[in-house]
Amino acid sequence: MYKMLVIEDEPATIYGIKTAVNWERLDVMICGEASDGLEAYPLIEDIRPDIILCDIRMPKMDGITLISEIQPRYPGIKVIFISGYSDKEYLKKAIKLNVVDYLYKPLELSELIQAVEKAKKACRMHITAQNIPDNNLALNLIQEGWHPETNVNKLPITLNDTLITVIVKFNMNLDSSLENESITLNRYFPEFQKILSEAFRKHYVASPLNNSLILHANLSSDPMQCRESFHQLNRLFGLAGGAARHMAMGISNPVESAATLKDSFQQARMAVHSSFLTGYGKQIFYRNLSRTPFRPSLDLENRFFHQINVNNMATAIDFLEDYIDYMEKCRPEDIPAIKDELASISFRLNQKLKGQEGMQRSFVTETISYALEITDIQKYLMRLLKQILSEINNLDNKGRIIFDTEKYILENYDNDLSIQKIADHVFITPTYLCHLYKTKTGRTINQFILEVKMNKSKKLITQTNMKIKEISDKMGYSNQNYFTRTFTKYFGVTPSTFRNKRL
Repeated sequence: MYKMLVIEDEPATIYGIKTAVNWERLDVMICGEASDGLEAYPLIEDIRPDIILCDIRMPKMDGITLISEIQPRYPGIKVIFISGYSDKEYLKKAIKLNVVDYLYKPLELSELIQAVEKAKKACRMHITAQNIPDNNLALNLIQEGWHPETNVNKLPITLNDTLITVIVKFNMNLDSSLENESITLNRYFPEFQKILSEAFRKHYVASPLNNSLILHANLSSDPMQCRESFHQLNRLFGLAGGAARHMAMGISNPVESAATLKDSFQQARMAVHSSFLTGYGKQIFYRNLSRTPFRPSLDLENRFFHQINVNNMATAIDFLEDYIDYMEKCRPEDIPAIKDELASISFRLNQKLKGQEGMQRSFVTETISYALEITDIQKYLMRLLKQILSEINNLDNKGRIIFDTEKYILENYDNDLSIQKIADHVFITPTYLCHLYKTKTGRTINQFILEVKMNKSKKLITQTNMKIKEISDKMGYSNQNYFTRTFTKYFGVTPSTFRNKRL
């Protein structure tokens, strides 16, 4: 994963850059942010980013000065400049610094993504152009175009003997108290080397790669020595201390030559990937992975929600536990499908909670994708179930009318809503409904409808490429000008201005 540092003195722009793009899907991690060059300089020293996205004009130290100072020391860092000014002098200086791209504010998402892709390509080209350092040998052995027989004198392993691949992965997504992934791995790497030397009697090569450690080692033909090697590997978890709960170790099947190391690497990668199902903090052997395919069960999911609808929570919990237990026994290749199914369940549960009915499916899916283990998602779903049960138990008759009224509005805000339709839905007169709602909530039903429509509009403006006319139609407005006036009065800016200020 490519590490990107954002240097920008406008908080709104930083926020937009961080949230407007799914960086994980682009294999990019925003590893830090700074408001000017002076603040950024020590971060660059610590983080060693692959890409820097940097404003040109900043207080204390501008982008040109900063990049001029760091380029001689870190020529592998690729730079994208951003600026709110069309300044030819700055552009000339940027060209001299050989930056990857120069973007103008307000940033266009497509241009930003394209620039980052160019920077990633430049990073790869830089690595290829460099002399291969010793600590990259483990990576070189599984790359196209690298011939181990021509570099055999560099290798502490025997290529025509039994080999295994081990991948040790740190995953810090859910614990902000821990340091950046690469910093954490770098902290432990020297001590890890000592243990690896003992485990394989120095017959190994290891390369750190972002938040992982890639290892190839000769495996002894003595079964007792093999067991001792794996026992020594297990010591890495103890050495990592508190970080061990975010650490997984995937171990391949043995292979008999360097020619099949790529297969060995893929096996170790699949094993460490399965930590989502098996849990972190342990060794995971490829030979022990399940081969059972995951088959989503819409019938089981519907029966689960039926039990919730009839307020039979004990049975619903049993259904959920059984379904997740089945998922844990499935093959790791199906983890994306399993996460999709869990996101579907989570989304439907959130729709039942007051105040969450309008939650975007994409937001739920992204939240689920960040979970380290399936048990994390199970705990989250259990919390949702308890919240639903609590809401059901706390509703008196009048409270249930308010709940059903707001739920109906949230589900039908894009239709031609009227007080009469809402009153018909909850089986009371319009006059009594308006009086009850105002008494219970302190606002009118029309105020709530307006709030829902405006918040939905805001999300569509910031999270989609829909035209303003399309959004106006979706919100149930027959006149775009009226929608624009209403939006402007509510938020203080026009829909178009609101969208442009996103970045």
